[in-house]
Amino acid sequence: MSNVATQLSNERLRQERQRRGWSREYVAEQIGIADVKTIGRWERGVAFPRAYFLQKLCALFGMLAQDLGLYQEDSNSLPTTEPLQTPQDSNISLSAPRLYDPTIPLPHTEDGLVGRDELLSLLKQRLCTDNPPTLSALYGLPGVGKTALAIELVHDPDIQHHFSDGILWVALGPRPDVSEQLSRWGTLLGCATAEMANVEDEADWARVLHSTIGLRQMLLVIDDAWRGEDALAFKVGGPHCAYVLTTRIPSVALDIANNGATLVRELNEDDGLKLLARFVPDIVANEPCATRALVQSVGGLPLALTLMGRYLKSQAYSSQPRRLRAALERLGRPEERLRLTTPQAPLEHHTSLPAEIPLSLNAVIGTSAWQLDEAAQRVLLLLSAFPAKPYSFSEEAALAVSAASEQTLDVLVDAGFLESIGSGRYTLHPTIADFARARLHDTTADERMVEYFDRYVEMH
Repeated sequence: MSNVATQLSNERLRQERQRRGWSREYVAEQIGIADVKTIGRWERGVAFPRAYFLQKLCALFGMLAQDLGLYQEDSNSLPTTEPLQTPQDSNISLSAPRLYDPTIPLPHTEDGLVGRDELLSLLKQRLCTDNPPTLSALYGLPGVGKTALAIELVHDPDIQHHFSDGILWVALGPRPDVSEQLSRWGTLLGCATAEMANVEDEADWARVLHSTIGLRQMLLVIDDAWRGEDALAFKVGGPHCAYVLTTRIPSVALDIANNGATLVRELNEDDGLKLLARFVPDIVANEPCATRALVQSVGGLPLALTLMGRYLKSQAYSSQPRRLRAALERLGRPEERLRLTTPQAPLEHHTSLPAEIPLSLNAVIGTSAWQLDEAAQRVLLLLSAFPAKPYSFSEEAALAVSAASEQTLDVLVDAGFLESIGSGRYTLHPTIADFARARLHDTTADERMVEYFDRYVEMH
Protein backbone atom coordinates (compact mmCIF):
# COMPACT_ATOMS: atom_id res chain seq x y z
CA MET A 1 0.00 0.00 0.00
CA SER A 2 1.43 3.41 -0.95
CA ASN A 3 1.95 6.18 1.62
CA VAL A 4 -0.87 8.26 0.08
CA ALA A 5 -3.27 5.31 0.10
CA THR A 6 -2.26 4.47 3.66
CA GLN A 7 -2.95 8.01 4.87
CA LEU A 8 -6.31 8.12 3.08
CA SER A 9 -7.20 4.72 4.52
CA ASN A 10 -6.24 5.64 8.06
CA GLU A 11 -8.28 8.83 7.77
CA ARG A 12 -11.28 6.57 8.32
CA LEU A 13 -10.20 5.85 11.89
CA ARG A 14 -10.17 9.58 12.73
CA GLN A 15 -13.51 10.14 10.98
CA GLU A 16 -15.18 7.28 12.84
CA ARG A 17 -13.79 8.51 16.17
CA GLN A 18 -15.03 12.06 15.57
CA ARG A 19 -18.41 10.84 14.31
CA ARG A 20 -18.97 9.21 17.69
CA GLY A 21 -17.77 12.29 19.57
CA TRP A 22 -14.84 10.41 21.13
CA SER A 23 -11.54 12.00 22.07
CA ARG A 24 -8.21 10.31 21.42
CA GLU A 25 -7.82 10.06 25.19
CA TYR A 26 -11.06 8.12 25.43
CA VAL A 27 -10.07 5.64 22.69
CA ALA A 28 -6.65 5.15 24.29
CA GLU A 29 -8.21 4.46 27.68
CA GLN A 30 -10.74 1.99 26.27
CA ILE A 31 -8.14 -0.16 24.49
CA GLY A 32 -5.42 0.16 27.14
CA ILE A 33 -2.91 2.44 25.37
CA ALA A 34 -0.79 4.49 27.78
CA ASP A 35 0.47 7.05 25.25
CA VAL A 36 -2.42 8.91 23.61
CA LYS A 37 -0.04 10.08 20.85
CA THR A 38 -0.12 6.53 19.52
CA ILE A 39 -3.75 7.04 18.45
CA GLY A 40 -2.69 10.12 16.51
CA ARG A 41 0.07 8.19 14.74
CA TRP A 42 -2.43 5.52 13.71
CA GLU A 43 -4.83 8.18 12.41
CA ARG A 44 -2.08 9.87 10.37
CA GLY A 45 -1.02 6.57 8.87
CA VAL A 46 2.57 6.77 10.12
CA ALA A 47 2.08 3.59 12.18
CA PHE A 48 -0.28 0.62 12.38
CA PRO A 49 -1.58 -1.07 15.52
CA ARG A 50 -0.32 -4.51 16.45
CA ALA A 51 -2.79 -7.41 16.15
CA TYR A 52 -3.82 -7.19 19.81
CA PHE A 53 -4.71 -3.48 19.67
CA LEU A 54 -6.20 -3.89 16.20
CA GLN A 55 -8.69 -6.34 17.65
CA LYS A 56 -9.45 -4.02 20.57
CA LEU A 57 -10.15 -1.17 18.13
CA CYS A 58 -12.48 -3.34 16.04
CA ALA A 59 -14.42 -4.40 19.13
CA LEU A 60 -14.65 -0.80 20.38
CA PHE A 61 -15.88 0.62 17.06
CA GLY A 62 -17.90 -2.45 16.10
CA MET A 63 -16.30 -2.38 12.65
CA LEU A 64 -13.98 -4.49 10.52
CA ALA A 65 -10.29 -3.59 10.34
CA GLN A 66 -10.50 -2.77 6.64
CA ASP A 67 -13.46 -0.45 7.26
CA LEU A 68 -11.33 1.45 9.78
CA GLY A 69 -8.49 1.61 7.25
CA LEU A 70 -6.26 -0.50 9.48
CA TYR A 71 -5.96 -3.79 7.65
CA GLN A 72 -2.77 -4.18 5.63
CA GLU A 73 -2.97 -6.96 3.08
CA ASP A 74 0.81 -7.25 2.96
CA SER A 75 1.22 -7.30 6.75
CA ASN A 76 0.91 -9.96 9.41
CA SER A 77 -2.14 -8.25 10.93
CA LEU A 78 -4.79 -10.73 11.99
CA PRO A 79 -8.30 -10.41 10.54
CA THR A 80 -10.90 -9.03 12.91
CA THR A 81 -12.62 -12.34 13.44
CA GLU A 82 -9.60 -13.80 15.22
CA PRO A 83 -9.45 -13.69 19.02
CA LEU A 84 -7.60 -11.15 21.08
CA GLN A 85 -4.39 -12.71 22.32
CA THR A 86 -2.63 -11.49 25.41
CA PRO A 87 -0.25 -13.23 27.83
CA GLN A 88 -3.20 -13.66 30.22
CA ASP A 89 -5.34 -15.15 27.43
CA SER A 90 -2.94 -17.90 26.44
CA ASN A 91 -5.70 -20.49 26.92
CA ILE A 92 -7.76 -19.00 24.06
CA SER A 93 -7.59 -21.02 20.89
CA LEU A 94 -6.07 -19.19 17.95
CA SER A 95 -8.28 -21.18 15.59
CA ALA A 96 -11.56 -20.10 17.21
CA PRO A 97 -13.16 -17.16 15.36
CA ARG A 98 -14.38 -14.16 17.32
CA LEU A 99 -17.38 -12.42 15.84
CA TYR A 100 -18.93 -9.13 16.92
CA ASP A 101 -22.19 -8.28 15.23
CA PRO A 102 -21.76 -4.90 13.44
CA THR A 103 -25.33 -3.93 14.37
CA ILE A 104 -24.51 -3.86 18.10
CA PRO A 105 -25.34 -0.28 19.20
CA LEU A 106 -22.76 1.94 20.85
CA PRO A 107 -23.15 2.79 24.56
CA HIS A 108 -25.25 5.91 25.07
CA THR A 109 -22.56 7.42 27.30
CA GLU A 110 -18.96 6.69 28.17
CA ASP A 111 -19.77 7.34 31.85
CA GLY A 112 -21.84 4.19 32.25
CA LEU A 113 -25.43 3.87 33.41
CA VAL A 114 -26.80 5.60 36.49
CA GLY A 115 -28.19 3.42 39.25
CA ARG A 116 -27.61 0.10 37.47
CA ASP A 117 -24.37 -1.18 39.01
CA GLU A 118 -26.04 -3.81 41.19
CA LEU A 119 -28.21 -5.12 38.36
CA LEU A 120 -25.29 -5.23 35.91
CA SER A 121 -23.21 -7.14 38.44
CA LEU A 122 -26.02 -9.67 38.92
CA LEU A 123 -26.45 -10.15 35.17
CA LYS A 124 -22.71 -10.60 34.62
CA GLN A 125 -22.57 -13.18 37.38
CA ARG A 126 -25.51 -15.04 35.84
CA LEU A 127 -24.06 -14.97 32.32
CA CYS A 128 -20.42 -15.72 33.11
CA THR A 129 -21.13 -19.18 34.43
CA ASP A 130 -19.41 -22.44 33.60
CA ASN A 131 -22.77 -24.14 33.17
CA PRO A 132 -24.50 -22.60 30.14
CA PRO A 133 -26.91 -22.28 28.48
CA THR A 134 -28.22 -19.29 30.43
CA LEU A 135 -31.23 -17.25 29.34
CA SER A 136 -31.69 -13.87 31.03
CA ALA A 137 -34.70 -11.71 30.20
CA LEU A 138 -35.01 -8.03 31.11
CA TYR A 139 -38.54 -6.65 31.18
CA GLY A 140 -40.08 -3.38 32.29
CA LEU A 141 -41.84 -0.20 31.24
CA PRO A 142 -41.17 1.45 27.89
CA GLY A 143 -38.23 3.82 28.42
CA VAL A 144 -36.92 2.16 31.59
CA GLY A 145 -33.58 1.31 29.98
CA LYS A 146 -33.69 -2.39 29.10
CA THR A 147 -31.82 -1.99 25.80
CA ALA A 148 -29.30 0.34 27.46
CA LEU A 149 -28.53 -2.42 29.97
CA ALA A 150 -28.04 -4.96 27.18
CA ILE A 151 -25.71 -2.56 25.35
CA GLU A 152 -23.70 -1.98 28.51
CA LEU A 153 -23.38 -5.73 28.98
CA VAL A 154 -22.10 -6.54 25.49
CA HIS A 155 -19.45 -3.82 25.73
CA ASP A 156 -18.24 -5.04 29.13
CA PRO A 157 -14.69 -6.49 28.91
CA ASP A 158 -15.54 -9.38 31.25
CA ILE A 159 -18.51 -10.39 29.10
CA GLN A 160 -16.46 -10.13 25.91
CA HIS A 161 -13.69 -12.19 27.46
CA HIS A 162 -16.08 -14.89 28.69
CA PHE A 163 -17.88 -15.20 25.35
CA SER A 164 -14.63 -15.72 23.55
CA ASP A 165 -16.22 -16.57 20.19
CA GLY A 166 -18.25 -13.37 19.94
CA ILE A 167 -21.66 -11.76 20.28
CA LEU A 168 -24.69 -11.68 17.96
CA TRP A 169 -27.40 -9.03 18.25
CA VAL A 170 -30.90 -8.74 16.81
CA ALA A 171 -33.35 -5.86 17.34
CA LEU A 172 -36.91 -7.06 16.73
CA GLY A 173 -39.59 -4.47 17.54
CA PRO A 174 -43.34 -5.00 17.04
CA ARG A 175 -43.16 -6.08 13.36
CA PRO A 176 -39.83 -7.81 12.73
CA ASP A 177 -38.73 -9.53 9.53
CA VAL A 178 -37.59 -12.67 11.31
CA SER A 179 -36.37 -14.53 8.22
CA GLU A 180 -34.27 -11.58 7.06
CA GLN A 181 -32.61 -11.26 10.46
CA LEU A 182 -31.92 -15.00 10.66
CA SER A 183 -30.39 -14.79 7.19
CA ARG A 184 -28.17 -11.92 8.36
CA TRP A 185 -26.94 -14.05 11.26
CA GLY A 186 -26.24 -16.85 8.80
CA THR A 187 -24.10 -14.56 6.66
CA LEU A 188 -22.18 -13.28 9.69
CA LEU A 189 -21.54 -16.82 10.89
CA GLY A 190 -20.25 -17.87 7.48
CA CYS A 191 -22.96 -20.38 6.64
CA ALA A 192 -22.49 -22.01 3.26
CA THR A 193 -24.31 -20.14 0.49
CA ALA A 194 -25.76 -23.34 -0.94
CA GLU A 195 -27.05 -24.37 2.48
CA MET A 196 -28.70 -20.97 3.05
CA ALA A 197 -30.31 -21.09 -0.40
CA ASN A 198 -32.22 -24.24 0.58
CA VAL A 199 -33.71 -22.74 3.74
CA GLU A 200 -37.49 -22.54 3.52
CA ASP A 201 -38.69 -21.59 7.00
CA GLU A 202 -37.62 -20.63 10.51
CA ALA A 203 -37.22 -24.26 11.54
CA ASP A 204 -34.68 -24.71 8.72
CA TRP A 205 -32.84 -21.59 9.84
CA ALA A 206 -32.69 -22.91 13.40
CA ARG A 207 -31.06 -26.16 12.23
CA VAL A 208 -28.57 -24.39 9.95
CA LEU A 209 -27.53 -21.74 12.50
CA HIS A 210 -27.38 -24.21 15.38
CA SER A 211 -25.14 -26.49 13.36
CA THR A 212 -22.87 -23.62 12.27
CA ILE A 213 -22.49 -22.24 15.81
CA GLY A 214 -21.66 -25.70 17.07
CA LEU A 215 -19.49 -25.55 20.19
CA ARG A 216 -18.70 -21.83 19.96
CA GLN A 217 -19.04 -19.89 23.20
CA MET A 218 -21.22 -16.95 22.16
CA LEU A 219 -23.71 -14.49 23.62
CA LEU A 220 -26.91 -14.01 21.61
CA VAL A 221 -28.86 -10.82 22.38
CA ILE A 222 -32.54 -10.66 21.37
CA ASP A 223 -33.57 -7.03 21.87
CA ASP A 224 -37.08 -5.57 22.07
CA ALA A 225 -39.10 -8.75 21.60
CA TRP A 226 -42.87 -8.26 21.46
CA ARG A 227 -43.94 -11.86 20.83
CA GLY A 228 -42.57 -15.04 22.32
CA GLU A 229 -42.52 -16.85 18.96
CA ASP A 230 -40.36 -14.12 17.42
CA ALA A 231 -37.83 -14.36 20.24
CA LEU A 232 -37.74 -18.17 20.19
CA ALA A 233 -36.82 -18.13 16.49
CA PHE A 234 -33.40 -16.79 17.55
CA LYS A 235 -32.78 -19.39 20.23
CA VAL A 236 -30.35 -21.17 17.90
CA GLY A 237 -27.13 -21.35 19.93
CA GLY A 238 -25.20 -24.42 20.93
CA PRO A 239 -24.45 -25.86 24.37
CA HIS A 240 -21.94 -23.12 25.20
CA CYS A 241 -24.13 -20.15 24.26
CA ALA A 242 -26.11 -17.82 26.49
CA TYR A 243 -28.95 -15.40 25.74
CA VAL A 244 -30.09 -11.95 26.84
CA LEU A 245 -33.66 -11.02 25.95
CA THR A 246 -35.22 -7.58 26.41
CA THR A 247 -38.95 -6.96 26.25
CA ARG A 248 -41.51 -4.51 27.55
CA ILE A 249 -44.06 -7.32 27.92
CA PRO A 250 -43.77 -9.29 31.19
CA SER A 251 -45.53 -12.38 29.85
CA VAL A 252 -42.95 -12.74 27.05
CA ALA A 253 -40.05 -12.55 29.51
CA LEU A 254 -41.62 -15.01 31.94
CA ASP A 255 -42.69 -17.49 29.25
CA ILE A 256 -39.21 -17.65 27.73
CA ALA A 257 -36.82 -17.14 30.65
CA ASN A 258 -38.91 -18.22 33.65
CA ASN A 259 -36.54 -17.90 36.65
CA GLY A 260 -34.12 -15.87 34.53
CA ALA A 261 -36.61 -13.01 34.07
CA THR A 262 -35.66 -9.75 35.82
CA LEU A 263 -37.86 -6.69 36.23
CA VAL A 264 -35.95 -3.49 35.41
CA ARG A 265 -37.34 -0.89 37.78
CA GLU A 266 -37.38 2.89 37.49
CA LEU A 267 -34.60 4.94 39.13
CA ASN A 268 -35.02 6.13 42.70
CA GLU A 269 -35.10 9.88 43.34
CA ASP A 270 -31.39 10.24 44.11
CA ASP A 271 -30.33 8.32 40.99
CA GLY A 272 -32.90 10.24 38.95
CA LEU A 273 -31.26 13.49 40.08
CA LYS A 274 -27.83 12.09 39.15
CA LEU A 275 -29.10 11.33 35.65
CA LEU A 276 -30.53 14.84 35.27
CA ALA A 277 -27.24 16.27 36.58
CA ARG A 278 -25.38 14.68 33.68
CA PHE A 279 -27.17 17.13 31.41
CA VAL A 280 -27.70 20.18 33.66
CA PRO A 281 -25.54 19.93 36.81
CA ASP A 282 -25.95 23.63 37.66
CA ILE A 283 -29.75 23.47 37.51
CA VAL A 284 -29.84 20.38 39.73
CA ALA A 285 -27.53 22.09 42.23
CA ASN A 286 -29.32 25.47 42.19
CA GLU A 287 -32.93 24.28 41.87
CA PRO A 288 -33.07 21.18 44.11
CA CYS A 289 -36.79 21.38 44.86
CA ALA A 290 -37.82 21.93 41.24
CA THR A 291 -35.61 19.17 39.85
CA ARG A 292 -36.62 16.68 42.53
CA ALA A 293 -40.25 17.43 41.67
CA LEU A 294 -39.48 16.65 38.02
CA VAL A 295 -37.97 13.28 38.95
CA GLN A 296 -41.07 12.49 41.01
CA SER A 297 -43.43 13.60 38.25
CA VAL A 298 -42.05 10.99 35.82
CA GLY A 299 -41.56 8.30 38.45
CA GLY A 300 -37.81 8.05 37.81
CA LEU A 301 -38.28 6.80 34.23
CA PRO A 302 -34.84 7.10 32.54
CA LEU A 303 -36.16 8.00 29.08
CA ALA A 304 -38.31 10.79 30.53
CA LEU A 305 -35.38 12.13 32.56
CA THR A 306 -33.11 12.01 29.51
CA LEU A 307 -35.61 13.90 27.37
CA MET A 308 -36.10 16.54 30.09
CA GLY A 309 -32.36 16.82 30.69
CA ARG A 310 -31.64 17.46 27.02
CA TYR A 311 -34.45 20.01 26.83
CA LEU A 312 -33.24 21.87 29.92
CA LYS A 313 -29.71 21.89 28.56
CA SER A 314 -30.95 23.44 25.30
CA GLN A 315 -32.75 26.17 27.26
CA ALA A 316 -30.06 26.89 29.85
CA TYR A 317 -27.08 27.59 27.57
CA SER A 318 -28.02 31.27 27.23
CA SER A 319 -27.84 31.75 31.04
CA GLN A 320 -31.10 33.73 30.99
CA PRO A 321 -33.09 33.09 34.23
CA ARG A 322 -36.45 33.83 32.60
CA ARG A 323 -35.79 31.16 29.96
CA LEU A 324 -34.92 28.60 32.59
CA ARG A 325 -38.03 29.45 34.64
CA ALA A 326 -40.18 29.03 31.54
CA ALA A 327 -38.55 25.66 30.78
CA LEU A 328 -39.14 24.37 34.32
CA GLU A 329 -42.72 25.61 34.20
CA ARG A 330 -43.28 23.83 30.88
CA LEU A 331 -41.93 20.55 32.24
CA GLY A 332 -44.36 20.81 35.14
CA ARG A 333 -47.21 20.10 32.70
CA PRO A 334 -47.71 16.40 31.87
CA GLU A 335 -48.79 17.02 28.28
CA GLU A 336 -45.56 18.94 27.61
CA ARG A 337 -43.39 16.18 29.06
CA LEU A 338 -45.13 13.64 26.83
CA ARG A 339 -44.48 15.76 23.72
CA LEU A 340 -40.74 16.31 24.26
CA THR A 341 -38.74 14.84 21.37
CA THR A 342 -35.09 14.18 20.67
CA PRO A 343 -33.32 13.47 17.36
CA GLN A 344 -31.76 10.06 16.77
CA ALA A 345 -29.08 8.79 14.44
CA PRO A 346 -30.36 6.22 11.90
CA LEU A 347 -28.37 3.41 13.52
CA GLU A 348 -29.66 4.33 16.99
CA HIS A 349 -33.33 4.69 16.11
CA HIS A 350 -35.74 3.11 18.58
CA THR A 351 -36.76 -0.29 17.21
CA SER A 352 -40.41 0.13 18.22
CA LEU A 353 -40.86 3.32 16.17
CA PRO A 354 -41.08 3.91 12.41
CA ALA A 355 -38.02 5.70 11.03
CA GLU A 356 -39.95 8.93 10.45
CA ILE A 357 -41.26 9.18 14.04
CA PRO A 358 -39.02 11.10 16.50
CA LEU A 359 -38.38 9.65 19.94
CA SER A 360 -40.83 10.87 22.59
CA LEU A 361 -42.74 9.46 25.55
CA ASN A 362 -45.96 9.79 23.56
CA ALA A 363 -44.54 7.71 20.71
CA VAL A 364 -42.86 5.01 22.81
CA ILE A 365 -45.81 4.45 25.17
CA GLY A 366 -48.33 4.86 22.37
CA THR A 367 -46.71 2.08 20.33
CA SER A 368 -47.45 -0.33 23.19
CA ALA A 369 -50.92 1.04 23.86
CA TRP A 370 -52.05 0.61 20.26
CA GLN A 371 -51.18 -3.09 20.46
CA LEU A 372 -53.95 -3.56 23.05
CA ASP A 373 -57.44 -4.46 21.96
CA GLU A 374 -60.08 -1.74 22.07
CA ALA A 375 -61.54 -2.86 25.39
CA ALA A 376 -58.16 -2.90 27.14
CA GLN A 377 -57.29 0.53 25.74
CA ARG A 378 -60.54 1.97 27.09
CA VAL A 379 -60.00 0.44 30.55
CA LEU A 380 -56.46 1.82 30.69
CA LEU A 381 -57.81 5.34 30.07
CA LEU A 382 -60.50 4.93 32.71
CA LEU A 383 -58.06 3.64 35.35
CA SER A 384 -56.04 6.84 34.98
CA ALA A 385 -58.75 8.48 37.11
CA PHE A 386 -56.96 6.92 40.12
CA PRO A 387 -53.91 8.65 41.65
CA ALA A 388 -50.66 7.24 40.20
CA LYS A 389 -47.81 5.45 41.95
CA PRO A 390 -46.85 5.52 44.85
CA TYR A 391 -50.62 5.36 45.49
CA SER A 392 -52.54 2.20 44.72
CA PHE A 393 -56.14 1.07 44.32
CA SER A 394 -58.07 -2.11 44.95
CA GLU A 395 -59.29 -4.52 42.32
CA GLU A 396 -62.85 -3.90 43.52
CA ALA A 397 -62.46 -0.15 42.92
CA ALA A 398 -60.81 -0.72 39.53
CA LEU A 399 -63.67 -2.93 38.35
CA ALA A 400 -66.28 -0.47 39.62
CA VAL A 401 -64.70 2.61 38.01
CA SER A 402 -63.82 0.99 34.67
CA ALA A 403 -66.88 -1.30 34.40
CA ALA A 404 -64.38 -3.91 33.17
CA SER A 405 -63.89 -7.60 33.77
CA GLU A 406 -61.09 -9.15 35.81
CA GLN A 407 -59.73 -10.64 32.59
CA THR A 408 -59.20 -7.16 31.11
CA LEU A 409 -57.20 -6.15 34.18
CA ASP A 410 -55.10 -9.29 33.62
CA VAL A 411 -54.48 -8.21 30.01
CA LEU A 412 -53.15 -4.83 31.21
CA VAL A 413 -50.92 -6.52 33.79
CA ASP A 414 -49.52 -8.98 31.23
CA ALA A 415 -48.86 -6.11 28.81
CA GLY A 416 -46.93 -4.17 31.46
CA PHE A 417 -49.29 -1.22 31.79
CA LEU A 418 -50.82 -2.09 35.15
CA GLU A 419 -48.61 -3.15 38.05
CA SER A 420 -49.87 -5.74 40.50
CA ILE A 421 -48.50 -4.96 43.97
CA GLY A 422 -50.12 -7.58 46.13
CA SER A 423 -53.34 -9.43 46.64
CA GLY A 424 -56.11 -7.45 44.99
CA ARG A 425 -54.17 -4.19 44.60
CA TYR A 426 -52.76 -2.35 41.59
CA THR A 427 -50.90 0.83 40.68
CA LEU A 428 -50.17 2.87 37.56
CA HIS A 429 -46.78 4.43 36.81
CA PRO A 430 -47.04 8.27 36.74
CA THR A 431 -45.97 8.55 33.08
CA ILE A 432 -48.39 5.82 31.98
CA ALA A 433 -51.13 7.59 33.95
CA ASP A 434 -50.25 10.94 32.31
CA PHE A 435 -50.39 9.31 28.87
CA ALA A 436 -53.82 7.81 29.60
CA ARG A 437 -55.28 10.96 31.20
CA ALA A 438 -54.29 13.02 28.17
CA ARG A 439 -56.60 10.77 26.11
CA LEU A 440 -59.43 10.36 28.62
CA HIS A 441 -62.52 12.27 27.52
CA ASP A 442 -65.03 10.08 29.34
CA THR A 443 -66.47 11.62 32.52
CA THR A 444 -68.18 8.38 33.53
CA ALA A 445 -65.00 7.22 35.31
CA ASP A 446 -65.17 10.15 37.73
CA GLU A 447 -68.89 9.61 38.24
CA ARG A 448 -68.40 5.90 38.97
CA MET A 449 -65.54 6.69 41.36
CA VAL A 450 -67.75 9.07 43.36
CA GLU A 451 -70.53 6.48 43.48
CA TYR A 452 -68.14 3.71 44.51
CA PHE A 453 -66.55 5.65 47.37
CA ASP A 454 -69.95 6.93 48.53
CA ARG A 455 -71.03 3.32 48.92
CA TYR A 456 -67.69 2.38 50.49
CA VAL A 457 -67.99 5.09 53.16
CA GLU A 458 -71.57 4.10 53.92
CA MET A 459 -70.61 0.44 54.30
CA HIS A 460 -67.42 0.90 56.30
